[in-house]
Amino acid sequence: MNVDVAIIGAGGGGYPAAFRLAQSGRSVLMVDEKGNLGGNCLYEGCIPSKAVRQATVVWHQASQGQFMGLALERRGAPWRDIRAYKDGVQTRRYQQHAEEIRSTPHLTVIRGKARLTDATHLSVEDWDAGATLTVEARHIILATGSEAATAPIPGLDRVWNHHQLFAWRDAVAELPPSLIILGGGYIGVEAASMLSDLGVAVTLVEMAPSLLPTMDAELVRLMTEALANRVTILTGVQAERIDGTPGAMVVTARRLHDQSPMTLKAAQVLAALGRKPFIPPDLGLDAIGLHYTPHGIPVDDHMRTNIPHIYASGDVTGLSMLFHSAVRMSEIAARTILSHGQDPDHFVAEEMPTTVFSRPELFSVGLTRAMAEARGMKVEEVTRPMGVEAWAQIAGELEGQLKLVIRRSDGRILGIHGVGVSAVELSAAAHMAIHLGLTARELATMTFPHPTQFEALDRLARSI
Repeated sequence: MNVDVAIIGAGGGGYPAAFRLAQSGRSVLMVDEKGNLGGNCLYEGCIPSKAVRQATVVWHQASQGQFMGLALERRGAPWRDIRAYKDGVQTRRYQQHAEEIRSTPHLTVIRGKARLTDATHLSVEDWDAGATLTVEARHIILATGSEAATAPIPGLDRVWNHHQLFAWRDAVAELPPSLIILGGGYIGVEAASMLSDLGVAVTLVEMAPSLLPTMDAELVRLMTEALANRVTILTGVQAERIDGTPGAMVVTARRLHDQSPMTLKAAQVLAALGRKPFIPPDLGLDAIGLHYTPHGIPVDDHMRTNIPHIYASGDVTGLSMLFHSAVRMSEIAARTILSHGQDPDHFVAEEMPTTVFSRPELFSVGLTRAMAEARGMKVEEVTRPMGVEAWAQIAGELEGQLKLVIRRSDGRILGIHGVGVSAVELSAAAHMAIHLGLTARELATMTFPHPTQFEALDRLARSI
């Protein structure tokens, strides 16, 4: 079998390139163990977790009805119904993707496994046909994604990860009354936020001095203070051992500042230790001399590996382990192939929006003030309370803050960060401003619709 492009992996790093290349008349073979699109994001990651989160937002809003003069009654946290809703969202997307595959000429998707036998050939196991194919490809894109990170903690293998909460048709039937979450990155924070809204007594444990250590420290502090109203948050604490059985789990931990021991108890433990690039050991990279490390497959900003006709995109690169970043990388790989390397488009990891679907929401795009100053830049940081906007007051969510980080020399916006109502939606406009290289003056000339939280952006720029 000969194709123009072979793609290993059908998640966000794979299928956007597949569709663009196929629609441009290239013959494309995409191989994935699920035989459909979306990767872990759709199966047990961002789509189901955000479906559950949306349900918990509605559940929380019902409890706030009195604020708006409404008498709404809640009757117990309906996890089984939420799980069914989540499964329905996933099913709809799988059906949508199946139709997209069927309706795209020049694209073949095989459910199975692929490995490189040399720099231009692959051995492909077609699980549905029960056959093994030899495929020759002019270009190859590696998009094998990521897997849950682990840690050398005895007993970690007996606890939950995101699979138990969010996997398609395989999530747990009941939530535990209490839960210890190990890891205070965005996965742990989101899980803590949504599950506490469903009545689970959550303890969130993070080894670093604060939650979300890579994001703006002041905004993280504001989010943490709000979350602490319903979640027990322990930072600077390292888990050392996990014992017990479901219903009676025990985590032995230690405070890092004074090495004092701690014992934490809950019905269940959730490991939320982040993600790491997944490079199958039998992928064949060693045999062809393709460079890789435990941190991912190195690529240039056009997604080319050290072998020019082989590309890598998505989480497997370790550059920016977010689904929308994977889509961007995948599109760049396709454009590079179609233009024979002449397309100027390139990937910039720092302008990818980072969003945390907690309550309150948090986002970060571009450089924080600390990051910019660490690079020797002279910047100004300006802020505006989220609660002064009409939409925040209508929604009854007054906490939070919005920040612009601006280069002094020319007023260019280097970063936009925020916490509060509609923060996740604001990240899209923030990304456009930074990607397009806008200055604060240019942002100040824009007019966003009233009443929306987007008004905070242009009003903050006009205040400078």
